[in-house]
Formats: sequence, C-alpha cells, structure tokens
Amino acid sequence: MTNAAGVLERNLREAEICLENFDATNQDFALRHVWITCVSAFDLYMTEMVSEVGIRLIDRDPPTLTNNLRQVSVRLESMFGIEEQTPAERLLFFRDSIYSTIQYKSFYRPDGVSEALSYVWTCPAKEKWARVLSGMQETGRYLSRTEQDIRAELTLIGDRRDLIAHSMDTPPGAQRPNPVSREDAASVIEFFRDIVNAIDAETERQL
Repeated sequence: MTNAAGVLERNLREAEICLENFDATNQDFALRHVWITCVSAFDLYMTEMVSEVGIRLIDRDPPTLTNNLRQVSVRLESMFGIEEQTPAERLLFFRDSIYSTIQYKSFYRPDGVSEALSYVWTCPAKEKWARVLSGMQETGRYLSRTEQDIRAELTLIGDRRDLIAHSMDTPPGAQRPNPVSREDAASVIEFFRDIVNAIDAETERQL
C-alpha cells in the first residue's frame, strides 16, 4: 500500500464522522459534507500517489520514465548544483518537481484519473479502467458493473460535490436543495475506498 492510500484512509474517517454527526443531530449538512470530504480526499490521494510512485520509477536502475513523467517541468535555476546532492536529496527534488507540476490539477473526474495514472502506470491506456474495475470487483460489490458504470458513478459524485460546494446543493431554478440520505452518503465513502484500493493494488503490481 502506498503512503498516499494511508492518508486517504485517514481522511475518509472524517467523512465517517459526518455520518456519526448526522446520527446525533439529524442535520442534513453533515451528510452533504461527505461529498466535499471524499472528493477532496480522493483528489489529494491521486496527487500524492503520483508524486510518491513517480520517484520510485525514477529510482530504478535504469529509471522508468512514462511519457508524462518525461514532461514534468523543472525550473532551470533549480538544476544548478544537483550534481552535488545526495541520492536521497535528488529523489526529494524530483518528488517536489512532480508535485508542483500536478498539484493544481483536478483528478476527481474520470479523465483526470486517466491522466494521473498515465504518469505512473505503464499498461496500455485502453486497459486502465478495465484494471480499476477488476480490482473493485474483488470486493464482490461490482460484479454486474461495467467500466462505463464506474466512470459514470465517479462523474455523478463529482457533479454532486460541485453542486454542494458552489450552489448549496440547489439546482438552477430550484427552491430548495436536493434531498440527501444517509445511505447515499455512506455509499460515496464506500465507493472511494473501493476505487482507491483497486488503483493502489494495481499500482503496486505494475511496480
């Protein structure tokens, strides 16, 4: 398991606390915060996972550089003196370079996930979502689902998060927010835990 996955799990605990708060108060805002927390946690996971795994690929002998890693931008002035750095210092330099390249990208939608995985996965692009789905199916909860189903669910969760974050969960022209249920909120937490476990396991296999 990557360190990024461990951070994700800690952040998902905050979402579970939202469920506990709802149980104690019956206030809908606690449930809506689940979408905000889970999407943010997933976005952070993808950023940190790419940075973490990227330096593991660079540290190989010889280094394994995907096309996306080859395009990581590095400020010219930061290259001066790199020859004098220790191997550990160089790896930290490369990690920071990867992180600064992707830290403002959004990876919580399907195309963003595909882009992030392109930095560290070496399998053919058309196989990415098949491998994610296969890992999720190991839980027994997605046996009847397709790659498109998983992508669509991730999109719907992202759309709901954006509506909550920017419009108080109120669609244009509506007089009140969308209804929200504890069951739906709990399923969002479960979905992100499952997709991250699948991505993380496949990442380790490809290493």
